[in-house]
Amino acid sequence: MHESLKVYLKDSFVGWLSHETSGDEYSFSYDESYLANPVDGALSFSLPLCGEKYDSARAYNFFANLLPPGVVRQRLGASLHLSQHNVFGFLKAIGGDCAGAVSLYPEWSKPAPQDVEHTRALSEEEAVRILKSLKRRPLYAAGEEGYRYSGAGAQDKLIARIEDGQIVLPLFGTPSTHIIKPAADGFDDSVQNEFYCQRLAAEIGLPASRAEILSLCGEPYYVSERYDREIVDGKPRRLHQEDFCQVLSVDPEAKYEADGGPGISDCMDVIRRMRITTASQLRFIDAVAFNYLIGNADAHAKNMSVVYRGKTASLAPLYDLVSTAVYPELSRKMAMSIGGDADFKSISRASFSDMARSCAVSPRLVLSRLDALCVRIVPVAERVAAECAAAWPSEIYGRIVDTIANHATRLHRGCGG
Repeated sequence: MHESLKVYLKDSFVGWLSHETSGDEYSFSYDESYLANPVDGALSFSLPLCGEKYDSARAYNFFANLLPPGVVRQRLGASLHLSQHNVFGFLKAIGGDCAGAVSLYPEWSKPAPQDVEHTRALSEEEAVRILKSLKRRPLYAAGEEGYRYSGAGAQDKLIARIEDGQIVLPLFGTPSTHIIKPAADGFDDSVQNEFYCQRLAAEIGLPASRAEILSLCGEPYYVSERYDREIVDGKPRRLHQEDFCQVLSVDPEAKYEADGGPGISDCMDVIRRMRITTASQLRFIDAVAFNYLIGNADAHAKNMSVVYRGKTASLAPLYDLVSTAVYPELSRKMAMSIGGDADFKSISRASFSDMARSCAVSPRLVLSRLDALCVRIVPVAERVAAECAAAWPSEIYGRIVDTIANHATRLHRGCGG
């Protein structure tokens, strides 16, 4: 059996995703009309504009990365009556508003006009009810007519808008502007953890998604402003983006380097090939150091992205920053090794030197930036912790500060690291 979905980039119909059910084979081909006038560029760095049909692996790796991981798809499938392995079925059911500006529709359908918005404001009680239902209805699947979203990421989340402190559901293809996460089960104060790490990144000068904590019926919820949106004439519009698994055509199940996924040098190589600025390349190195300092072992290839303005690519702001080190039950090994070392306790200045060489960057330059960051981050971390604690009390901030201080001492040249 052959089935197809129309693929859109923003408002443009760009091509067809096809699926042969007998062998579970995929293919993607650009539409000839779009190739004649590719107003928004290629769908992916891994899918350059061409008149040939892309094979199953290349097509699958891009489109499967638009979906949440298997653990979420398993629960999502219960609502949608789909097997977690039915990637095409999920794209057909919830591909109408993917991350960035990609959308997929059946042959008889297409995106709603961008100049028409459909939304529904929620009362505080209704918002809490929906957020609490995410554990049995991930992404609020089939929760309301016109609400469609395909969200990557393992944690339950609601894709919405925040307008004057009120949650508003975008319907019938209307762009969302925020991601809302309830506390993660089994992890103390995960909302405060992520909020603190995002704010700390911004305070030390790293580009990071804007975050806040929203109180609903006395409970905190983490809110992140979407970086893949821009405001045009007072209305949000989608920006195209893709994570590094898509850029590098990697199966989403191989997002960790230990599973055969991308490493730091792979990411740096493709950043250069995409002609992203030298300053951004150095900021990528800074982000690697920051993730180590806060103890974020989950900085894998799907938690790093590029965003496009027109046909120009740049690194996306940092997102999904969490100190995993403060939870003893989680892995102590980083998703991407640093100079071949992955365990927090094994990473040293020599690790960063080796990483620099593998990335064709001066080790002296990398260590100089590392030292500057180690000196700067501890006092800023303490100040930001005090400010966060005043608004949202938690012991988690102190535990993260201790992790940062320990890691900075280990690496900084003046502290015997």
